[in-house]
Amino acid sequence: MTKSDVLPPDLQELLVAIGERLNSGQSVEAQLPSAVAGISALPATTISQSAPAIATAAKLYRWRPEPAWPGRLFRPHLSDKQQLLKFPDLRYLFLFHCNGRMREVALKRITGGLQSSFLFAAIAIRLNDWAEPVRAAAFDCAKRCFPLTSAEVIANAVTSLLLHQDSWGRWGVEREAMETTLARPDVAEQLSGILCEAQTGPTSRTFRLVLKNSSIDPHLSRLAASAKQPWIRAMAVKVIADERAGWQVGWEWKWIDKSMGKRAREPKFDFRDVQISFDKAAVIRAAASDASAIVRRAALTAVIQHWRGSREAEELALRLRADPNPSVRERAAFILSRTGESVTPA
Repeated sequence: MTKSDVLPPDLQELLVAIGERLNSGQSVEAQLPSAVAGISALPATTISQSAPAIATAAKLYRWRPEPAWPGRLFRPHLSDKQQLLKFPDLRYLFLFHCNGRMREVALKRITGGLQSSFLFAAIAIRLNDWAEPVRAAAFDCAKRCFPLTSAEVIANAVTSLLLHQDSWGRWGVEREAMETTLARPDVAEQLSGILCEAQTGPTSRTFRLVLKNSSIDPHLSRLAASAKQPWIRAMAVKVIADERAGWQVGWEWKWIDKSMGKRAREPKFDFRDVQISFDKAAVIRAAASDASAIVRRAALTAVIQHWRGSREAEELALRLRADPNPSVRERAAFILSRTGESVTPA
């Protein structure tokens, strides 16, 4: 996919026309409303591809050719900064400018709630901008605008941003803007709805990253019961049963055999306690009857870890000892072996 393929043809054509006018110092006022509307409508998931495509199409270059002096005599020549100060909507286009000073000024001129998930993502990625003044301006912009932005707009953007932000190496204090936003209860509610309804995509990875923030905790029982992806239901069951949430924070080396110098790279996790009270028994019983073997297996794993030897554990194991899935049967047999119940091989 080329950069131009990311943008709809009509938006691409419009941005090219704006770029030509910027290069020649002509006013872009007439083209701006349609261009901003087209940019705002782009999916937030495409931000990493769309940002350079917008800059290329609109010729948002660091330097522009100086106009010939005869041209200046007959019509005014507007610089990028003059256009930005004159036409407020240009701030949304100049978020993608190759000149860091233009990005900085654009961010300083954005106020109020953001109406588009794509624009939210455009400001979010500036929190990791290569230029420190731009990062600072993005942080101030986020503190102004993110609290006023609707939870729906935010949730539709962060489901994709979460997958990439741990690779952002430049931001520091700017990270607080995203963490504060994700802590909003209304954002967590919207995210839980997205996670419940998603049937494709890297939803389980997103869920693990959402688990960093305790704002998702009140929605765990809903996810355990209603998420359309079995892995989400299984993970929610595990978190509820363990009363602990975990997410990957990187990789580490683990020795397999020091004498032979053999080691393997394994994921490294961080954890936090989940302190909201749940009816864990009800959640695990429901999971044991789930249509997916992944979720039934998660239920019996929770039983082994937390209920082994109890009457409840024996009853669930008896129900699942003839399960069609071998891994579920194995767990049921293990539970029954600890209660003295004879098991007929399946």
